[in-house]
Amino acid sequence: MDRSAADAAPLGPRSGLDRRRLLSYAAATAVAAGTAVSLDAHRASAVSSLGETGASVQSVAQALAAAQTTAWGGHSNGNIPPGALTPVVASVAGSGYLRTDAARQYLALSLAFSNAIGTPLAITEGYRSYARQVEYWNLYQAGKGNLAAYPGTSNHGWGISCDFGAGVASSGSAAKRWMDANAPAYGWSPTGNTFSRPEPWHFDYVGNYVGDIPLDVERDPDVVIIRTTQGLDEQQAGYTALVGLHSLRHLSSLDMINSMRVIGTPYYELDRGRFYDVINSMGIPRSALTPDADYFRR
Repeated sequence: MDRSAADAAPLGPRSGLDRRRLLSYAAATAVAAGTAVSLDAHRASAVSSLGETGASVQSVAQALAAAQTTAWGGHSNGNIPPGALTPVVASVAGSGYLRTDAARQYLALSLAFSNAIGTPLAITEGYRSYARQVEYWNLYQAGKGNLAAYPGTSNHGWGISCDFGAGVASSGSAAKRWMDANAPAYGWSPTGNTFSRPEPWHFDYVGNYVGDIPLDVERDPDVVIIRTTQGLDEQQAGYTALVGLHSLRHLSSLDMINSMRVIGTPYYELDRGRFYDVINSMGIPRSALTPDADYFRR
């Protein structure tokens, strides 16, 4: 079903469960329109001004050429449609996407990290749009922001970089030491260590891209994960739930979400209106939207 058809098909409490129709509807989330951006007038040329580059890169042209070596899917840096990426939980609004292979390995890495360190491996920022990169670049050039790559050259714009939280941002911490030692086994390299201004939190996925192999392997699932970051009438801080026909389980931690995703459970981020539509279509009362909910009705 295409997006327009999904939008036109109402899902109400009396409609029978059609899983494929539900998933098509859930996947048809609104995409924010791009905004006009302009680069700061400064022309960077020194390595220290080009952000995520190596010593061999001495100009903007070289940085742009180097960025093309990690291009994939026929997309341009920072202009990848959400449908070509896999959603993940991230703190920075709009950045919760990664290339599918990077997302798959992040999920596995996250569970290993949590088992070793005791806290989930939270993503501060993942995918970064071109417009956001321009914003960061302009602030950096004006001396008001952190290190930023020239727009069109950041691996964030390819959906293969993450800035991690969970203590990884602190050099010498147990979390950072564990990540530096173990993340490469999952394809995630601590490349931020080598920046002109080191960023311990920055990791790049360096595995070879072999095409889009879907992360969600369940083709006709009994349950799906739905998440809204918008406040609900019942829960002001947003909500994530594992839902099926007449059933709902609150996923209250990142580990719970990532554990279900590792085994292929489909995952969708929705606005509050569509979140409620899915709940209604599954025959789940809104009173079930409670902390630590485990609702089931025969």
